[in-house]
Amino acid sequence: MANVMQLDVLSPDAYVITADNITYVGAKTTNGGYGIKPRHATMVAELVPAPLKYSDDQGADHYLFVDGGFLEMKENKVTVMSVAAETAESIDAEKAQTDLERAQAKIDNPKEGMDMAEAVKDLKRAQARLKTVQLAGAHA
Repeated sequence: MANVMQLDVLSPDAYVITADNITYVGAKTTNGGYGIKPRHATMVAELVPAPLKYSDDQGADHYLFVDGGFLEMKENKVTVMSVAAETAESIDAEKAQTDLERAQAKIDNPKEGMDMAEAVKDLKRAQARLKTVQLAGAHA
């Protein structure tokens, strides 16, 4: 058998992806970026909203957006559990751009009583969704 591992990405309402021919997973965590290859040591990490990259055994790179959550590597299987996850192909780039502009406008023109931390979180989420689309487009 080839040098591969399994990848499952789950959100509360769906399996976003499940594959057993994965050669690499790259994820951004609260401790920085991780690159995981088959037979990686067991680990659990907290994810931040960011693109997640994975490569299949044909050498193709794929991207999806994960809105935080957790990643577990155990017994040659990567499991990602996120509050929201979307493949790059399912992200509406125009809507993501509009969300980014709206979030930036909130930060640039704060209203009294506005939750700045929530506005920054919305901005980072929008940036990560757009970055996912851009990365997928650059590798298409």
